[in-house]
Amino acid sequence: MKPVLKKIFSMTSSTQMLVAMFFGFAIGIFFGESVGWLSSIGTSVILLMQMTVLPYIVVSLVGGIGKLQKSTASLIFSRAGLIMLLLWLIGLITVALMPLSFPFVESASFFSTSAIEPSTPIDYFKLYIPSNPFESMAAGYVPAMVVFSIAMGLALIGMEGEHKQQILTFMHTTSEIFSRITQGLVKVLPIGIFAMSASAAGTMGVDEFASMQVYLVSYFVLCLLLTFWLLPWIIASVTPITFAQSLRISKASLVTAFATGNIFIVIPVIVEECKQIMREQDNLSEDGATLIEILVPIAFTFPNIGKLTVILFVFFAGWFNGTPVELTSIPSLSVSGLLSLFGSVYVAIPFMLDLVHLPSDLFQLFVMAGFITGKFGSIAAVMNLFALTLITAALFQKSLRLKPPQLIKMGLGVVSGVLLTLVVCRVGMGLFITSPEITSEVIANMQVADKVPTKVKKQYPVLGQTPSSPVADIPAIRSRGVLRVGYIPSNVPFSYYNNGGQLVGFDSAMATKLAEDLGVEVEFIPFRKAELARSLDAGYFDIAMSGLAMDIGQMDQLSYCEPILELNLAIATRDHLVSSFKSSQSISEMEHVTIAYAEHSDAIEDVAASYPNVEFVKIEGYKNFFRQKNDKYDAVVISAQAGSAWTLFFPGYGIALLESKSRYPVAYAVAQNNQSLLNYVNNWQRLRKVDGHQERFYNYWMLGLGATEPKPRWSVIRDLLHWVD
Repeated sequence: MKPVLKKIFSMTSSTQMLVAMFFGFAIGIFFGESVGWLSSIGTSVILLMQMTVLPYIVVSLVGGIGKLQKSTASLIFSRAGLIMLLLWLIGLITVALMPLSFPFVESASFFSTSAIEPSTPIDYFKLYIPSNPFESMAAGYVPAMVVFSIAMGLALIGMEGEHKQQILTFMHTTSEIFSRITQGLVKVLPIGIFAMSASAAGTMGVDEFASMQVYLVSYFVLCLLLTFWLLPWIIASVTPITFAQSLRISKASLVTAFATGNIFIVIPVIVEECKQIMREQDNLSEDGATLIEILVPIAFTFPNIGKLTVILFVFFAGWFNGTPVELTSIPSLSVSGLLSLFGSVYVAIPFMLDLVHLPSDLFQLFVMAGFITGKFGSIAAVMNLFALTLITAALFQKSLRLKPPQLIKMGLGVVSGVLLTLVVCRVGMGLFITSPEITSEVIANMQVADKVPTKVKKQYPVLGQTPSSPVADIPAIRSRGVLRVGYIPSNVPFSYYNNGGQLVGFDSAMATKLAEDLGVEVEFIPFRKAELARSLDAGYFDIAMSGLAMDIGQMDQLSYCEPILELNLAIATRDHLVSSFKSSQSISEMEHVTIAYAEHSDAIEDVAASYPNVEFVKIEGYKNFFRQKNDKYDAVVISAQAGSAWTLFFPGYGIALLESKSRYPVAYAVAQNNQSLLNYVNNWQRLRKVDGHQERFYNYWMLGLGATEPKPRWSVIRDLLHWVD
């Protein structure tokens, strides 16, 4: 045992991380869900790794910038700074385009309360302006801390004397302290990687693992594109150095960085290779050589393109979570991501996930894959240092070629390379990476727990032809032994037929419970909304329970019970049109739009005048929209709860919540003069709301909680060896 431990401890940290990751996978696959608790250890290690990051950003930036001479600082910020900004811009645009290669997946899910929770607006002033640096550090506003640190560093440049040296010495010493702490914590990082890998392998489903391939493949391709095409092509386009020469001089550094995952150790090699290739071009003065020697170490302290590539994970997290990062959020994400990456990715990624309102626990997926992706990010970072140094040196030596032919050549090469990569990745991942198939099986197989005899009629009663009955009060219903309930067929998720031909849904379950509490059987009779009041008066059924929106136009013809639910008004439309229906302005800008509605006639009349470009058409039921042919309707007004359920049957559709977050009540209806039943149902609803029955039905039918029976994750110990149940 001791020789094994000695061998493990003698490994390099990168090898230890690799071994920890694969060993964690093996443990997770062997023990399955029983090792899920290890995620707590992984989270603890990551939090420890984040401990020194924010203070380190401050002292390293202040000390690094403050020790520069005015001339050197001016040269770096004016020339190298501009080139660095342009390279950052190219990197950010490439990263933002890469999600176009993700395979298209038709996704649908039950309604989630998180969709209607008000999101905290981003305070960009606090995010970027350190009015109170201590508050910025405490709140984790990394961009503001970077701005503050750069300001302090620039102020130090203009100072002279012993006090400046004391500050610089303090900053250097503090930076060394933080570096030592970090080096010590890196020794326990393999434990965290092991714990998270084991937990993920033991609890993550096969479908989730398949989805992770999308991130890994797209990230690898992104880094290879930047390293071996875009950056060398830019160097060859604007400097005397050829494409082949840029690859040749960087080869040793790229191999070393990939093998070790360490960029710092190749800095001397980058300096010497850059000076050598400039000498071969007879284009290196003594001042030019000095510039290269100064520029590479300083540029190393700034975020490089290799670091910027991790922003791709945030885009993947949105795709993985089913809530892609919106187009309008990309500029904010890019700028904030760039500034946050002045520090550690272990702070930057959680910060960016929070910025675009994605679950923070997705960060564990990033850490789990971090060791592998880090090696590819390292080679992109090395090539970024080569590109920045060579282009800046060529500018300093006045050999930079910025004439239209060279710029056109560079632009064509960059655009064609990116487009070709996106097409190949999209087609390749679409063919070889299978995503989980979205079906309607879950909602179509849900059932009502029948505790009373149930009879379902499918024939609509005909007014004037079907024999009528007296309106039945509570004593009459009990005497008859049957509660007659009106329902609307295909009114998902309130009343609809499942795969077994049974009438199911939220209101079907509530009606069954009401009959059980009355001590009678239940009989369901279908009705049409336009005939509801007359059907109740004719005694065809005692109560209508089928997701009825309270209608002002019918309030003088029937009696509504107290609202059973408050639903969120939304718009259902094709997936690719969802973003167009999220704001009033975007709807107003659309041309020749047809929006269907089955309810809310009064509200539609109020808003119709504000949208002259929209034609509102009333339909009998929501199935007329979702099963339409020839795209007669562009969208339909519906509740978010019902719309989400319909998208499970039709995953090509999505839900757009209205800006106003409008809500409306749904209630049960009885005949206008049936005060006995009205009072009973109102009191019954209060009771079943307090005792939790209504909430359980809501969670099951609206949120899908318990709709599928969770199956244990496959594991060797359970499914192969049968040691545990």
